Amino acid sequence: MIITPHTLSLLVTKRCTAACDHCCFTCNPERTEAIPIPNLYKYIEQATIFPTMRVVVFTGGECFLLGKELDNLVKWADGFGFITRFVSNGYWATSRATAVKRLQKLKDAGLKEANFSTGDCHAEYVKPEYVRNGAMAAVDLGITSVIACEVFKGSHFKLDEFMADKEFYSLVDQGKIILRLSPWMRFEGKRTLNQTDTYLNVMRDDRVAGGACSTALKVLAITAEEDLIACCGLTMDYIEEVHLGSLKNETIGQIVRRLPDDFIKIWIHLYGPDAVIRYAQKLDPTIERPEQMAHICDVCRYMYNHPRIQEVVAATPPPNMRQILDQYYQSLMVPTPNAEHQHAIVSQGIGNTNKALREMHRMAVGQEPKKCCTV
Repeated sequence: MIITPHTLSLLVTKRCTAACDHCCFTCNPERTEAIPIPNLYKYIEQATIFPTMRVVVFTGGECFLLGKELDNLVKWADGFGFITRFVSNGYWATSRATAVKRLQKLKDAGLKEANFSTGDCHAEYVKPEYVRNGAMAAVDLGITSVIACEVFKGSHFKLDEFMADKEFYSLVDQGKIILRLSPWMRFEGKRTLNQTDTYLNVMRDDRVAGGACSTALKVLAITAEEDLIACCGLTMDYIEEVHLGSLKNETIGQIVRRLPDDFIKIWIHLYGPDAVIRYAQKLDPTIERPEQMAHICDVCRYMYNHPRIQEVVAATPPPNMRQILDQYYQSLMVPTPNAEHQHAIVSQGIGNTNKALREMHRMAVGQEPKKCCTV
């Protein structure tokens, strides 16, 4: 398989301090699956075979449960010239001072980016102000700070209250904290989970206009069970095709080299799963349009699990298949951006800052728009 990945995402553990409803990996405090610590170091070193690899992400589960080992792993990755990032629920940021103290150790090890998750489901286990503490502490230390806020119809998460802190609001408004909305997907949760029609239409139009999946073949993820995944992996438990092989008996390089190029993955990478579905619908009008799917990974899960889509595409490939493959191969020859530029690319947020962000949130959760802003 010919790929030029820019990010290695390590799902270090399925253990988490939270047990969010509809968690994509069904993480909770009772889960014990984890990548053995020595193997984390090994996989980071193996990633150096890709000249294009720029970023190493520590996620989970909750990566801060690694304790001091997280600092050591960040330092190890930094030693190879990788940009390092964590994804956390922020349970450890009980105060801004506490967060600064914890993040200082990571910064000293070379950490460049802090990613936090919050929203209705997360807030049942971690106070949103902890996330705010962590994000502002990251700014204090010159670490890029990103917050993903989950959204779905009927969510009670109060974004206005979350942004009520004047300093926090100002940092978001200045773009020093990247705050973005992330559609919450259905998994093995208990609550009924839907999206508003308005938000679905906005997200669908955005996917159709933009199309491309930014993680397919560009992110390599490693699961807690040590499987190598061909994308970010959010819906990997439902898509057998994104599992490339087990790293328990092979290296990253050995797995990638023995795999043939996969046209469907290339198509998704360039134009997104919506493009595959639309083409299949032309061949078979009985294929229904995916509903209640705001997240591109949800659409990908639908595409791979539909009983007819891959079948009709395989029987009648698109007439521009050769052009799509050529476009992909040509893209591999484009000079790789330097680390600083790649960092800017992977860190950018969508719908960031001020009134537009909050109005989008109200639309997504089904609240009436407000006539004025009090912050």
